[in-house]
Amino acid sequence: MSKLSPSNNKNNIVLIGHMGSGKSTLGSHLAKKINYKFIDTDETIIEEINMSISEFFEKYGEKKFRDLEEKTILKLLEHNTQHVMAFGGGAFQSTKIRSNVKKSAVSVWLKCDLKILTARCIKKSNRPLLKNKDTKIVLKELNKLRIDNFSRANHIFDVSKKTKSKLTTEIINELNIYENN
Repeated sequence: MSKLSPSNNKNNIVLIGHMGSGKSTLGSHLAKKINYKFIDTDETIIEEINMSISEFFEKYGEKKFRDLEEKTILKLLEHNTQHVMAFGGGAFQSTKIRSNVKKSAVSVWLKCDLKILTARCIKKSNRPLLKNKDTKIVLKELNKLRIDNFSRANHIFDVSKKTKSKLTTEIINELNIYENN
């Protein structure tokens, strides 16, 4: 398992997982605890395109979004150190992204039970992949497509029934990093 270390240039932490797994919430909390900066790649993209991801999907489609997402993430990985980065749910499907993460970051899969994900995603209805679709069915399909790549993460944490404080402590301990009190 990879550890954070300036000597091996793995001093970014990348959070991956399905929509609703808590990447943004946990990532922000973790970053504060270890005195890293936090980047939500979806938010970075929204700022860059000056529209919501849903609007971009409607106007240009998923393929163009994935191309933009890949370009944005590769640039972020190249130009940033000591960051916690929350990736969009589909980002880790990109071979280029996985390869660059392997070189410049420690990856953490926030694995979550599909029933819990479904409940969380139903509450937040602005997700483009779920628009006018059965959330449970879409998440099952996405899980089948993405599980192999998610399982390539350096570390896997089941986030189904844990608080962000407990998860943050577990990640800090497993990655051998120091908390900033």
